[in-house]
Amino acid sequence: MGGYEQRYIRDFAVQSGKHPAVFGYFITWSAKKSALHWLGFRLSDATEQRSRVMLNVQPPAGLSPGAIARGKGDDFLVAMTRLLSEQGQVTYMRLLSEMNNGVNPYSPYDLAGRSRGPAYSTRAFKAAWRRAAIILRGGEVRSINRRLRRLGQPPARTGAGTLPSPQVALVWVPLSFGNPEVERNHPRHFWPGGGYVDWVGTTWYSKHPNSSAMDRFYDHPKWRRKPFTFAEWGVWGAESPGFIGNFFGFVRSHPRVRMAIYYQSANLKADFRLSTHPRSRAALRHATGWARLTGLAPEFGG
Repeated sequence: MGGYEQRYIRDFAVQSGKHPAVFGYFITWSAKKSALHWLGFRLSDATEQRSRVMLNVQPPAGLSPGAIARGKGDDFLVAMTRLLSEQGQVTYMRLLSEMNNGVNPYSPYDLAGRSRGPAYSTRAFKAAWRRAAIILRGGEVRSINRRLRRLGQPPARTGAGTLPSPQVALVWVPLSFGNPEVERNHPRHFWPGGGYVDWVGTTWYSKHPNSSAMDRFYDHPKWRRKPFTFAEWGVWGAESPGFIGNFFGFVRSHPRVRMAIYYQSANLKADFRLSTHPRSRAALRHATGWARLTGLAPEFGG
């Protein structure tokens, strides 16, 4: 991921030596007409470039997980069922990512380990995630509301009788160890249940190369049967061709890893951009020669 125009998808293919089968965008949890119009163009851009999309969805200030669980974000979820169904492509939805990272204002604890209150608790996060999963998958609204009622949640905020059922995959992506690294911030406390998650993943950067933490996260019994993704990975700051090699060594030895999205930052900051790391870029171009990496999803000929 990196950039918001078609040319950036093409540029990544040139830089990395492999066409990106999936391209990531960061978006806000918003149902404003202008935001949806803009997103429609981004989805079309990716389709024209023969890439699937991962949407990394972050709530605006004031929209807490607790508020989402009460239905205050339903307008976005309902709009997404329609937009993604109209587009007709497989789309990965990465909601409230790194929810155990105190840097994120929607996480339950700040960087000092202080609680942000019940609206941001792990319980609120799980309730918000379950609601989002139920609505995003679409179907008859009566059935959706029955499922929400069983969770103790209000009905979906829509006047429709049926919501479209897009080809959407829900991607649950915590930090592998939590920030701050305290027991109550461990990913398992945020697990909403296997029925609400399609993919499990995390993020991994050269600044934090500890592979043992990745092994523990990958093998956790709660999610060890789910397909696995690195929703963000890459070189951060100083050159690190060795990290590229170690990363692909991990991917090769862990068969559930089926997707990895190289992160150049939304605005292509120099700390993350491939073009500012020529030795790491060369290592990546070598690694992407692996035959398993087709560079295309099945619907585009991969």
